[in-house]
Amino acid sequence: MSLQVFLYAQFRGIERFVSGTSDNSSFADRSLWISQLTESTPRRFLEERKLSPLLVGYAGGGSFLMLLPEPTALEADAYLAQLRDEIALSTGDMLELHWTWTENLGSWPNVWKRLQDGIRAKRQTPLAHTGAAAFAIDKPEQAVAQPWAGLASASGPDDAAVSIPPSAPQELARRAHGRKAWGMLRCDIDRAGARLQLADSAENFLYLAILYKGLVAGELQRIVAMPVHTGRVSILYSGGDDFAVAGAWDALLSVASEFHRVFALFAGDLPGGRELADGASVSAALTVANPGETLASLWQRNRATIETVKSSGGDAFALFGRILDWPALKDAEGLKQRIRKLRDVYHCPPEVFEELEDFYGVRGAGDLLASPRARRRERSVDRPWRFHRRLRRLAGDRTGSEFEKQWRAFLGDLIGRGQVQKQLRPAGKVALDWAQLESGWRGQE
Repeated sequence: MSLQVFLYAQFRGIERFVSGTSDNSSFADRSLWISQLTESTPRRFLEERKLSPLLVGYAGGGSFLMLLPEPTALEADAYLAQLRDEIALSTGDMLELHWTWTENLGSWPNVWKRLQDGIRAKRQTPLAHTGAAAFAIDKPEQAVAQPWAGLASASGPDDAAVSIPPSAPQELARRAHGRKAWGMLRCDIDRAGARLQLADSAENFLYLAILYKGLVAGELQRIVAMPVHTGRVSILYSGGDDFAVAGAWDALLSVASEFHRVFALFAGDLPGGRELADGASVSAALTVANPGETLASLWQRNRATIETVKSSGGDAFALFGRILDWPALKDAEGLKQRIRKLRDVYHCPPEVFEELEDFYGVRGAGDLLASPRARRRERSVDRPWRFHRRLRRLAGDRTGSEFEKQWRAFLGDLIGRGQVQKQLRPAGKVALDWAQLESGWRGQE
């Protein structure tokens, strides 16, 4: 019986390549092509050599792992080298392919370490395979093919959920309730890499990697297909432990809540030890697009936001310029309902809520969400409770115990209770922007 080898490959520069265009259609094509490339590369190699597809242990999220008979390792080298050169040429060297392989000898932690060391060496010497040609001044011009061109528009009706149509995002914005705005949502499972590093066998490693991928891909497809989301959300990217979707802003909020609910149920059964099970969490960021903004531009803004969430400890949701713990999202939703009731039932004037915006001293989710007064100046208020009387005067002369009850509950939820020095809660700013988007205030329809 011949020796077996593990081959591990990574695509690098995905973010740079996907966001390297200002055209929405091209962005959609690139996103879909990248998603298919990771899946198809190892399977095509095995199919051409009449090898079992089960030899693909894992494929997704920009990387793949294969278990191969040792005699085919050199064939895999030649196959991937040709693909690497084609990809580099078509993407202008923005997208790189690195791979390494090692014998299936020793314990899995040692095998995985050898694979990681090999990939790291390839990344640190990206031009080693070109030799002296890398320093050539005059390089011959070649016809450049773009295999991703037109890929999204060529998708059939059954594929609509896995790519964003070229007509979007404008089409998605028109399907929003309240203000006709669209946005982008990313979710990323925290500490997924740390869990994989703790795997004590190849079987456990593959089990966990496939488990993550199944959760992200399977549950995301189910959530997007829910009646409340159908036709309002499109998948941009689905990786091994993260995903990105674009859609109507209110549908994205619903997607984030549902995915977090499912993940909370799923996280309790994750292997990897109690110290990781206790810390299983997900980070997310929802960014609302500015008027005329492109997918690539919003992709970059959203990426910066979720990186901030993860660097702050994770297990949180960045929404409308604030980072909330997941339980605080329910608080924001409840406060948003109070704001809507005060405005729609008790007819509180918009000046009340514009004044509250000023207290936060920051702009809303996009300049058009902030009040004119908030856009003119930014200021902070250490003790907003001293403005209680001013807010009450702005609300107008009203009688009735029900209104007073609602008003006190509103201010209590906004500022918080039991604090020596009262400060506006982050959920309050989220609730204000949420209510504005939902009702389309100030003509934002």
